Amino acid sequence: MLKIKQSLMNYFPSDPRKGQIGSIELNLWLAQIAGVSVMRLRQNSSDINIFIFIYTVIITILVTFVYTACEIYDLALNWYDLNILTQNSCISLTHLAGLAKIINALYKLKDIQKVLDKLKYGLKTYTTSKEQRQTFLDGELENKLLLTIYVAIVATTGLLGMFVLFLNPVKMAGKTFPYRAVVPAWVPFPLQLLYMSLSVLIFAMQIVAIDYLNINLLNQLRYQLNILSLAFDKLSSEKEQEKCRANDSPIFGKHLRSLNTIIEHHCLLKEVCQDIESIFSVSILLQFFTSLIIFAMTGFQATVQSDASNEAILIYFYCGCISCELFLYCCFGNAVTEQSKTLPIRSFNSSWYDYDGRYRKSLLVFLTNAQQPFVFTAGSFMNLSLPSFLGIISKSYSYIALLRQLYGR
Repeated sequence: MLKIKQSLMNYFPSDPRKGQIGSIELNLWLAQIAGVSVMRLRQNSSDINIFIFIYTVIITILVTFVYTACEIYDLALNWYDLNILTQNSCISLTHLAGLAKIINALYKLKDIQKVLDKLKYGLKTYTTSKEQRQTFLDGELENKLLLTIYVAIVATTGLLGMFVLFLNPVKMAGKTFPYRAVVPAWVPFPLQLLYMSLSVLIFAMQIVAIDYLNINLLNQLRYQLNILSLAFDKLSSEKEQEKCRANDSPIFGKHLRSLNTIIEHHCLLKEVCQDIESIFSVSILLQFFTSLIIFAMTGFQATVQSDASNEAILIYFYCGCISCELFLYCCFGNAVTEQSKTLPIRSFNSSWYDYDGRYRKSLLVFLTNAQQPFVFTAGSFMNLSLPSFLGIISKSYSYIALLRQLYGR
């Protein structure tokens, strides 16, 4: 376990004193490998940028657009068959939602760059103590580990699908989930198999990269909120040290400057929260809507397929990936909200009664602003929270029952 920790920290290292966020760099590197153009967010040499551009154009045309069109064409040809319709819709909706999220991220790349600049500035400026730096580094380790696990889950599902496809190509290719797509007949059958398998896997990695970029930003905000809380602990600790030294004339100006720095940091984080909400809110709403339908359709497919079939195994793995994706959004959106709710308590417990009137007035300003927690929503319709996740799961079961009734007629 220690070797894994050291490896994660050594590759794409993080340094709060330099504003270096290794997990973001790892995330952007994954996006480039998957063919998502994020060159604006990551520094590369000109030769590498040219190669990445050509590679991205090829992947975007052949995978992101052409393969999605092949899936939609198959959907149009078989709309009357409920079993085929649900098989195709599961993967087609995933890819359409993924395409929308990729386009949204690329369209708002400048805004994402501004968010990253603010987060890096916050790290360099306000992460001053050893405890704050260690908190950030521990969070970075958690972030990299989560991204690695998420990629491993999705990649395992994609590789399992490739194995099943090549094991039984005649039955799977273009006829069974997740490879229901009409590839032109003039393409040689071996190339069709390779194209289908790689397209599904690459598209999955693109969606993982964009999803986790959003989740990563949520986590970075959570870590800085924790750093903000530790600033109040540092303030209280300094006051206690003064008392121990029996200092009859505490340096109120120094403490007031520390509090003003905390208020500046909080205002910066509120801006970051609003920016993240404006960038990703609509795409998350689309993700929630499609996840509800996908859960219902994959659940329906799981009930109509035989338990020991390859198709059923792939459906279970696929459903697990969708559950993971939705849970990460809700879990960390909820975590940011809960972390922000602790700020008024931490500030109130900072021995404010030992300070002068100017300090108390500034603290009152902070308490007034901190009463409003940081909340992320899906298009302003529902909060990113664990109850929202459970609500989507419960509603999907109702739709599964409805599809079962329609299929039984």
